Amino acid sequence: MPVIANIYLSDADSEKCLQQITRAKSAHLRWRAYAQALLAGQEIEEGQLPLEHTECQFGRWYYGAGQALSTLPAFRAIESPHRQLHQISLDLFHLLEHGETPPFWQQLLGLKKKSDAKKTALIQQQATQLTRVSAELLKALDTLEQQLKSAG
Repeated sequence: MPVIANIYLSDADSEKCLQQITRAKSAHLRWRAYAQALLAGQEIEEGQLPLEHTECQFGRWYYGAGQALSTLPAFRAIESPHRQLHQISLDLFHLLEHGETPPFWQQLLGLKKKSDAKKTALIQQQATQLTRVSAELLKALDTLEQQLKSAG
């Protein structure tokens, strides 16, 4: 029976955890695709991009069944980037969906607010950060996965 950081896992439990991690990765990649679609200006359905880190499929696993691995440093390393991703997506959502609309007379004349360039730069910065933090999360999941495999 593999022992990892005082967690005793049967081969079946270890395999189940590895499957859950694979599903968690897939859930994250789907979530990230929705975030990128939103950035690209595509319409997404309500609920495809949960903004609370505990509401997404990945978060439900992490704060639910995944807690069986909570004593592992590799598992705990996942929480911070996961929370960051949701904060970044929330910031992006507000920038994209709730940005200021130019006054009617400016819209009529085809003029944009002076802050549009600043807003675009901020959106780009957040998008870059989203990609970086997503890679960090996936790397942490890979580390956890390797730790479970090497204990088997």
